[in-house]
Formats: sequence, C-alpha cells, structure tokens
Amino acid sequence: MKKIINLLLILIGILITPLSAGANGGMHHWPPHIYVSQTDQNAIVAWNGTEEILILSTNWSKPAESGEVTLLKTVPLPSNPSDIKEGDTEIFDRMVKVLNSKLPTWGEADAGMGSGTKAANTPSVEVVFQKVIGAHDVTVVKVNNPEEFSNWIDGFAAGKNLEKKQISEEFKNGLKSYLKRGINYFAFDVATLDEEKNSIKPLVYRFPTQYFYFPMLVSGVSEIAESQTRINLFLAYPKNMKLPSSIWQGSHDYSVTDNGFEIPLARSEVKEVYEPLTELFTGDVSVRRFQMYGKLSQINKDLTLFPQLLSSNLKVGMRSEDVKILQQLLINEGFWQSEASVTSYFGPATKAAVMRFQERYKESILYPLGLTAPTGFFGPYTRKYLNENIFVGVK
Repeated sequence: MKKIINLLLILIGILITPLSAGANGGMHHWPPHIYVSQTDQNAIVAWNGTEEILILSTNWSKPAESGEVTLLKTVPLPSNPSDIKEGDTEIFDRMVKVLNSKLPTWGEADAGMGSGTKAANTPSVEVVFQKVIGAHDVTVVKVNNPEEFSNWIDGFAAGKNLEKKQISEEFKNGLKSYLKRGINYFAFDVATLDEEKNSIKPLVYRFPTQYFYFPMLVSGVSEIAESQTRINLFLAYPKNMKLPSSIWQGSHDYSVTDNGFEIPLARSEVKEVYEPLTELFTGDVSVRRFQMYGKLSQINKDLTLFPQLLSSNLKVGMRSEDVKILQQLLINEGFWQSEASVTSYFGPATKAAVMRFQERYKESILYPLGLTAPTGFFGPYTRKYLNENIFVGVK
C-alpha cells in the first residue's frame, strides 16, 4: 500500500505533459502599440557546483495579423558566459520523455524523500560578447558603472534601430538589485517574431557560478510583467547533492508546485536529453521539477541556492566571504534596504537586514531562544534556518 501511495504522489506531483518550446528574461518589444504577452517559460538549469548550463525558452502571444514584432530580452548572469549557443526546440520534450519513463519504477526506491575602485580607462559598460546566433542577435555586457547603465541601454536600442521608450522605475530598480548582488553581466538578445511564429529556438548559456542560479526577478519588472505565465523549471545536479525540501521561500501570490521529489538519471539518459549537459557531470544526475503559475509581476526575486558555506556566527565588524554570501541572500530575499552593494563587511546595513529576516521567520529563529525582538546577530538559529531552506547540501 505504501508503494502505491508513493507512486500516486509522484504521478500527481511530477507527471509531465509535453511542453511547447519557444528565453526567460526582462522583455521589451517593438512596435510598442502591439500587445505582446508571455504564456510559458521553460528552462533547464544544470549545475555541478562550479559551472552552470542554462537553457531558456519562452512562448509568446500576440494579436493575429499583427505583423513583425521585435523582442529585446535581458538575461542577468552572475559571470561572463564561456559559451552561448542555440539549442533545439525538442530539448524540453526529450526531458519530459526521459522523466516520464522513469516514474513507474522510481517510486519504489526513494519516494519518501522530500522534504572596489574602477580603473580610470575601464568603460562604464563593457561589451564582452557580440554574435548573431541563429535567430538571436546576442550582446553580453559587463556593467562597471551602474549610473550609466540606463543610458547605455537607450543607446543600444537606438543602435538596433529600435524606437526609444521609457524604462520603468521598476525595471531600473530590478537592475540595481542584480548589481548590488555583484551580478554585473547582462545578455541582451534581439530576436523577431513574424506573422507565422510565436516561439524562437532556445538559447543555451554556460557560465561559472558558485551557486544554483535562475533569473526570475528580471521578468517580474519588465514591460510584460502583467502576463499570466507558467514557468516549467527542471533542476539538474549531481546525485550526491541535496536540495532543500522547499526551494522557494516567501509569499505565494502565485501557484507553486514543488513537492521535493527527485528523479535519478544515468549519464546516458542525460545525453538523450541534450548531449552537452554530460560535460558538466561525471556520474549520475538527479532532476527535480519546479512549477509556478501567475502574473510575472508577482515574482520579486531570483531562484538562488548556495552551498552550505555559512558555518560560523557573524556580527558587526566582521569581514569574510560568508558575510558576502549572506548579503547576496538578504538582497535577493528583499530584506536589504540600503543603497550599498555586497562588500563582505558586516556593517549597520547588514545588521538591519538580518533583523528584518529574523522578524519574518521569528517562529523558527527567535521564539526557540525565548526572544521576541530581533538582534541582528547571525547566530546558530538564524544560520540553521538558512542552511535548511536556502542552501544546497551533500547527501
């Protein structure tokens, strides 16, 4: 009976229907008077602990006979990509096929598992990559001076013969959030939807990163933020890694499906989905599915999962790599109210953000200590909460 119940849970929570493939990112479009909305996002995020392959695809809706529409997508990246290439539209359907083939037998084994100073000659915005890749005209820039970034975007659009339009304060603030976290590489992808198509072949980004990363905030602050969108996300990682039982903390103003189940894949099965993914892994892989549905405007942060590096208490006056990671988390989670960026120094801004974090999760952090007010001291209970909910461990 237990096996049957476990199998039913898997089938209800994970059974996947074929996906239509179309890249996630902040979106602007031309002509401005044509209403363009996003209907689906599909993504595979494969991370081995030091490097990530991010496969992004989007489907669009536009009025019939609206003519040609030019799309400008913005994808923030935590580092300079080592490779960008065009994928094929069948990658996601192949992932679905491989996962579904595993479901009838997998349930019997592990179904219970769930739960600084800028150089004088450095440009404010530096182009580090530019290439036409299939239907995509891709430019990657490194932002060295945030104050000049908006002006650069205006000039970039003009250079692509795109009509100048007002960049919203929400979008500007979203870009600031990325820059505060030290995410200062941005990919700009110009592509065209003609009368015959509502999707484009996906782009595949490969880049070094010290944490699991999927950009979502940039979509929530773009001009298509009112789109009702379904996000289908497949997380792939080495079998010895353990993700939190719930990978999304905070407000659920949208529908979230995350049942914590993992499906093991052999490298041969990963190769069947997309052969370059096997370059990341030396052994078997686990895949976990995460889904969201709702207005993009309701998404106010990225999906980021860090290794468990925070092992010591942190307080005002300390400087370390752990402090930097803590600051990145506090900014992404919305507890940071300072204009300062990550510094690795635990100062008043960090203490204030820690206090807001402790207040939000006081039942788990403060009450067990008999406290009713936050302290700003990053001690064992605050660290334990982060380790159990926002960090990647080892099985």
